[in-house]
Amino acid sequence: MFEGSNIAKKYKLKECECPSGKMTRFVEPCLLFFLSQQPSYGYELMDKLDQFGFQKSKPDPAMVYRTLRSLEKEKCVVSKWDTKSAGPAKRTYELTPKGLALLHAWADGIGLRKQALEKFLKLYQERFKGRK
Repeated sequence: MFEGSNIAKKYKLKECECPSGKMTRFVEPCLLFFLSQQPSYGYELMDKLDQFGFQKSKPDPAMVYRTLRSLEKEKCVVSKWDTKSAGPAKRTYELTPKGLALLHAWADGIGLRKQALEKFLKLYQERFKGRK
């Protein structure tokens, strides 16, 4: 998300060293959100992730599948093999009521972080008004 961005170019940075530059944990609520719309399979979910700021080449498929397996282990999603569609069998994931509750918890947490980030940006802009 950060590498090669306009911000990185503006400040002549090759990569972000701040924690917010990594979107690894953010993939979980994104996957839960997509599964709240309809059951889906891994690669289809990965294709949708760019809607939330992930670059086309990211995230790593292994990370997405690890997250899905972890969510399944925690009973937030269930999966089954779809062998009826054309092509190879696909593991389809579906959100459970526990997964929906986790999605709501993520949204609440993101809302709180958003407020904190907005406050930071407001104070930052006041402090550095006209001096970047």
